[in-house]
Parts: sequence; structure tokens; C-alpha cells
Amino acid sequence: MLDQDVLSIDAPHQPRLDNFVVGNNVELLKSLHSEVDGFCGMWIYGEASSGRSHLLQGRYSEGLEQGEHCFFIGCADLAGGSEQRLQQAFRPALESSASQGRKILVAVDDAQGLKANASAEELLMALYNHVQAVAGTLLITHSQSALLENFDLADLNSRMRSLSHYQIVPLDDKGKARVLRLRAEERGYHLSESVLEYWLRRGPRQLQVLLEDLEKLDYATLQHKRMLTVPLLKEVLGY
Repeated sequence: MLDQDVLSIDAPHQPRLDNFVVGNNVELLKSLHSEVDGFCGMWIYGEASSGRSHLLQGRYSEGLEQGEHCFFIGCADLAGGSEQRLQQAFRPALESSASQGRKILVAVDDAQGLKANASAEELLMALYNHVQAVAGTLLITHSQSALLENFDLADLNSRMRSLSHYQIVPLDDKGKARVLRLRAEERGYHLSESVLEYWLRRGPRQLQVLLEDLEKLDYATLQHKRMLTVPLLKEVLGY
């Protein structure tokens, strides 16, 4: 049962390192927080909705707060795009310099979207060389290990495989429950243990689907002006 009036907060979820549910990814979070002298390159991979983008956006935001010169390149939006869009996405980072002691950080999300695109692969190769030359930090997320990836540009394969590799360990039900509880609290209400227990026992396994269902439940509580209970969950989600 909700412990307060039903309230929806429209502010979108803000991915940060401190609101990432760690689970068995302690070493990965520690590495993202670590300060390294010289070039630092990390390849972070995991299944869909494992939290890859959350971690990358969180580290990007933290870098901005710490005064780093930060760039974020979302490759999913570039897949199948024009040469001009590719150039525009990569150019700011490629033209960056480590001026006034500000370290450069470049975050490349969903790099699998660049495969089999000759121009994109050449740009990623150039980006690696540039960030290494300025002793910056290069963070790349992908759906699988670079050891299993096979870019058409041979030299790109060797560079990507040389990065420190971290596989995101999926959350167990306890971790998923914490994610759902935190997201609900951001919207202004509390998820009861009974609702969470029923939901995770009967609901889908994929975290992204659970989060999409949370949106439906949030809307239903407002529409019906009812607190989120197991009967309402059954009514809205059908299980």
C-alpha cells in the first residue's frame, strides 16, 4: 500500500553512478570512479537493459561535474544515418584538446551500431588514436565482448580488444526490486513488499519490460486515483 497520496513526478529519470543498482558489479563501478594518470580505455558490455547506457551517462555527468572535457556519442541514433551525421557526432571529440589541465572523457554508447559502416569504423579508430594521444578516457559500451566482435577494419579490432573489459552482471530479483523501488520513489510513491513480491514472481524477467510496466502502473494510479496494490497490478498488467 502506498504510504502517501498518489503523486506522479514528471521529471525524467536521471542516470547517475550513485543511483545505479550495483549488484555484482562492484569492480566495474570502482573502475569507473577511479582516477587514472594517462590514457584509460574501457569496453563495457552486457545484455539489453543491463544498465550499459545508465553507467555511461552517469560517468559522463560525473565527469562534467568534476570539470572534465566530456563528449557523449550515442551510436544507436547513428545507425543507418548519413555521412554528415556521423561526422557531426564525432567531430567535437576528435577536435578536442586537453587544455588547462582538463582531462578529456569520451563516452561511446551502443558501439554495435557502427559495425559494417566503413566511415563509422574509421571514425571510431581515429577517436581511439586521438583520446590515447591526449591521455584521455575512452568508454565504450556494446552488446558483447570485443573478443567476439569483428569489425571490418582489422586495426580497429585489435585496438578495441586492448581495452579493459567489463561484463555487466545482470541483477537478481532482489536487485530488480531495488531498481523498481527507486524509480517509484522518484515518482513520489512507495512500492510495498507485497506488490514487489507478486510482481517479480509472476511478471517478466527483463528489467526493461518491468520498467515499461512501471510506467503503465504509474499512469493507472493517477487515472483511477487508487493506490498501487496487487489487485490493481493484476488489472493493469494482466498477470
